Amino acid sequence: MNNSVIKVLCQVYLLLVLLAVATMLLPLYSYLALFLLLAVLLTTFGRLPARFNIAMTTVIIFLLPLVIRLLLDYPLVSEPLLHYLSYTALPPLILLPLASVIAALPTLYLLDYHLRRNAPTTLPAPAAVGRRVTPVFRALLTTALVMLLLSFFIGNGILLFMAAMLALYLIAILIRVLRAIPGQPAAVPTTGRRIIAGSTAAISLDARSRASVGLHCLISPVDPWLKVTPQRFTLTGDGVELNLTVTPPLAGPVRPRLQLSVIDPRGLFQVNQPVEPVALEVIPRAKYAEWLAMKFLEQTGAGGAATAAVLPETVLVHKRGIEYFDSRSYQPGDRLKDIDWKHSLKLNELIIKEYIEAGEQAAIIAANLAVSDAEEADKLAFKLITTALTLAREAIPAALAVYNQEGIVVTTTATDPREILKETLSLVKEITPVEFAHRFLETPNIGKLRRSI
Repeated sequence: MNNSVIKVLCQVYLLLVLLAVATMLLPLYSYLALFLLLAVLLTTFGRLPARFNIAMTTVIIFLLPLVIRLLLDYPLVSEPLLHYLSYTALPPLILLPLASVIAALPTLYLLDYHLRRNAPTTLPAPAAVGRRVTPVFRALLTTALVMLLLSFFIGNGILLFMAAMLALYLIAILIRVLRAIPGQPAAVPTTGRRIIAGSTAAISLDARSRASVGLHCLISPVDPWLKVTPQRFTLTGDGVELNLTVTPPLAGPVRPRLQLSVIDPRGLFQVNQPVEPVALEVIPRAKYAEWLAMKFLEQTGAGGAATAAVLPETVLVHKRGIEYFDSRSYQPGDRLKDIDWKHSLKLNELIIKEYIEAGEQAAIIAANLAVSDAEEADKLAFKLITTALTLAREAIPAALAVYNQEGIVVTTTATDPREILKETLSLVKEITPVEFAHRFLETPNIGKLRRSI
């Protein structure tokens, strides 16, 4: 029979029992039955959180047998129902608690149902590696033990029976879970991957369960550059596909770790397991860029695709093109279509717009080789090489202006971009991390700046 059908039958049973008890009990005691009836209606028809339903069902477990016992002792009819039970073979001291407990047994199934509904929504976050009971289990077991002690003090056999039954139910579930869930409940294969530092790669993994019961899982990465989806899932024998997205830094671990937290179907027992799903071989950005540059230099050769050496004065000879370069005063022979009429009116003289061809202007690569760590050094080397490589591929004349914390390292004039690329490959080897005691800017020298301009 379906679990939902059994749950509905138990709820209908409790409603009918409480309704009958409320109508047959003396008015002085019927209020307790009405309270339990309202609680059952809330857990049945109210859209309440699963934890609230667990708490309400636990209250019903202990109060329902007491209400049934009141019906046996104080019915609305003239003669107590206890008189009709006196003809049985069992003595009343055993019969009454036993009958009350049996009548309340469906509430244990409702508790089990609400525990199953609550488990996926309240999965504890990953903690220290190992096995432990969940806060829900501790709360229920503490309640059962407190009621056991209370029943001894007040001498109530019904509370004693129900507390013992709840404690036995929890212990039986715990023993079953300990046998069904091993210390490493999930099997996640480790895959190898080569990746450039700072780039992103997607990896798919197939996680499978070693437990004989279904597990509710929460998986979270330890390192911020590692992402995993889905983070919440139910793990069965069929397994589940995990999608990893890694963007490793140069100094990151080569075996990034995931923290996996699993609980049993009722959410009473938790196992935390570390997972290392991928073994990374992180390639530095600078090494990859250097490889690209060397391939380019080998393919172009000494004079294949190389540009001729460009002198600084040659760079200043501009042809008419489509890219705006500068504005200047009108000179005889300039085209009327190049006149900037808006600025001519403001300055009261004819102003000409100059245009050049795309890529005609030389580029300057300016860089500071002083870095704070290996990660920053790798990024700087990658940017320097790729910038020089791009200029070489586009045959754009370039110049270098490189310095560090001690002073100027090298400066060049605008020249063949292939030579600039070779010079850059040598410069990146001089990038070394240094410790900066202070970082500050000097007060600007206005006079020097004006002379430089």
